[in-house]
Amino acid sequence: MQGKVAASLVREQRRSYRCKLHLQVAEIVVKSMEKQLEHSRKIIARREKALLKRDRLRPCIDLYHETCSRLQAAGSQNVHVEVLGHLTDILRNTYQIVLGQIADSGKVGINATNAVKRSAGTNFQGLCEYALIQWLKTTNLPYCIGPNAPRSLRDELTIYGEDADGGSFSVEPDIDISLWVEDDVPQSPIIFVSAKTSLVDRAGQAARWKMYLDMHQTTCTHVSSVLDCPINRTKVKVNTTHPIVHSIVTANIYKIDTTHPQGELGNGQCRNNTYMFRYKYTTRNDATEFKPESWRSFSEITQLIREIYQNYQASLGVQPLSSPRPVPTGA
Repeated sequence: MQGKVAASLVREQRRSYRCKLHLQVAEIVVKSMEKQLEHSRKIIARREKALLKRDRLRPCIDLYHETCSRLQAAGSQNVHVEVLGHLTDILRNTYQIVLGQIADSGKVGINATNAVKRSAGTNFQGLCEYALIQWLKTTNLPYCIGPNAPRSLRDELTIYGEDADGGSFSVEPDIDISLWVEDDVPQSPIIFVSAKTSLVDRAGQAARWKMYLDMHQTTCTHVSSVLDCPINRTKVKVNTTHPIVHSIVTANIYKIDTTHPQGELGNGQCRNNTYMFRYKYTTRNDATEFKPESWRSFSEITQLIREIYQNYQASLGVQPLSSPRPVPTGA
């Protein structure tokens, strides 16, 4: 009898020890996640500050917050997600203000034309990044964000290969927006977003890098046995273990006021430049836009970003932090 009691006490002590150990591990994980979140918020704050300093972008930012206020007044339950589908309207409705800024700067002729084109592209990229920052601030997702790859990973994310003559080549990633988790784990996720006002002329470089990335990340079981496979012939390689998701977003405004009011997503050249992307988004939300089934509203990228982080946390055997209350609109 005494032996049974003693054995029972030992089992209870072991269970108690395991519970204490699990609690200690959980506390360490939570503290690590909180530290990670604090660091990412500092990165986000710096990017937000940099974007607010851009005079040409400021009209877009001001109208972004006005649009958030209107959506909230109309009863939107998730303003910072929904507004991502209104960025084309914001870009177009600030166009005349930007033209005025360029005229006031004294630029004329070809210099003024180039400034207009450059401002359209950089403003769209900046507006997309700013809108994602405002959404990230309403979550507990510890993503850092920037217009380029993390400085510590830039060489690691460059694609290397060999051409038909045996010469080496390298291709840097086409990144307009990058989201990453600042973690020592080599499997932490990276998300690239190529942001283009139009796709006919500007998606080629993004498409090329995406195809190289697909060659590097392929799980095809026949590569090692097929010597003539393009992967073997080009020896394409990225020296990273980080899983990379490369998406593309467009304002879809190519010739919107002339011959293509429906946009360019049904255009053959556009399809040729984007078929390799699994995640394709548009920031238009008007009834005139033609949107093929494979294209989604930019609002839906928030689901992708959440899922990638949740899958990463699950691979580590931990649960992500719960989301906080949304910050006030316009903060």
